[in-house]
Amino acid sequence: MEEIKLYNIVIIVIACVIAIIIEMMLLPRVIYIAKKKRLFDLPDKRKKHSCPIPRLGGITFTPVILLVALFSLFLRFRFQIWDEELFFYRIPEILLLVCGLLVIYLLGAKDDLVGVGFKKKFAIQFVASLCIVGSGVYIDNLYGLLGIYEIPDIIGVLLSIGLIMFTTNAINLIDGADGLASGVSLVALVMYGILFGLYGMWTYAGIAFIMIGLLMPFFYYNFFHPTRKIFMGDTGSLTLGYMLAFMILRLVKYPPSVDVVPSGLLLLVLVALFIPLFDALKVMFVRISMGRAPFSPDRNHIHHKLIDLGISKKRTVFVIVLTSTFLIVSNWVLLSYLNCNIVLVLDLGLGLLINMFIYRRTRQMQQVKGDVVEIEAEQVLEKE
Repeated sequence: MEEIKLYNIVIIVIACVIAIIIEMMLLPRVIYIAKKKRLFDLPDKRKKHSCPIPRLGGITFTPVILLVALFSLFLRFRFQIWDEELFFYRIPEILLLVCGLLVIYLLGAKDDLVGVGFKKKFAIQFVASLCIVGSGVYIDNLYGLLGIYEIPDIIGVLLSIGLIMFTTNAINLIDGADGLASGVSLVALVMYGILFGLYGMWTYAGIAFIMIGLLMPFFYYNFFHPTRKIFMGDTGSLTLGYMLAFMILRLVKYPPSVDVVPSGLLLLVLVALFIPLFDALKVMFVRISMGRAPFSPDRNHIHHKLIDLGISKKRTVFVIVLTSTFLIVSNWVLLSYLNCNIVLVLDLGLGLLINMFIYRRTRQMQQVKGDVVEIEAEQVLEKE
């Protein structure tokens, strides 16, 4: 058993390194093609970049995931590295996951190139969600969250479809600052990869670390590179959201009898994406309360507010990613001592307090700016 575990870890490390290498080779070429064909994300009043930026970085994500994952599976077949996850029983899950991933990939690519209406986008996302739940991967237990444990299959399926679509769009919505969506996703993927490994589900642990490998070069070009910046676009953000949603559902569906999380498994896997999920809920609530469509564009996201407070874009991303990491570690520790519902209240309370503080600071700054403008106007009139 220990030997199989070691072999699986070696294959995962190899897959992660291969994903890094392939992505490093592909991204410069995608940047070149995007500039050649003038496939740019253009600046506007909501966006902080001042010049056109190539937006097709995410078009490499799905091909790299499939290529490296299939190679990893070949290695496991070739060297007969089977384990307690009942490898052959996971094949139907993987096949339908690939079907849904390809649907999401094509949707994102079309949206980046010519645009897709939100009704058609939701319809296609619904079809992709059916691919996951159709393979049997859906929530059937809330693990004590809200005092609920096992739930009927029909409720679990509907809840899972909603979670897949909401998570997919939440990652898309938070992709508004360089390195933010990829940074938050990297933190979540590290936790999911570790949990899959602890549960002995090496196939999915491998997929998680393949995604970590391809995101590392993208994060460098998107966040650090001074002259060859690239955005992931909807192709990338929808792919990330869809795969993260699958991992949430797979971790809470039939988890092996390994005492990794004493209680609140669902809460732990959700808190890895607490910031994008909470932010998407908050923004949609604000828009609806103002009589606007829930997906209409504005500058009410957490990263917009932090930037408006005068925090630089890089520091904003650093703060959000660091907070996401803190939430994961603190929840994992707290769930060993506290009921999951108490931890949930603490998480929601923290989110509300932070947003209220940011909102008040923003209002104060707007009032100060308004007072300055009035004083300047009065001074001009006095001179005249």
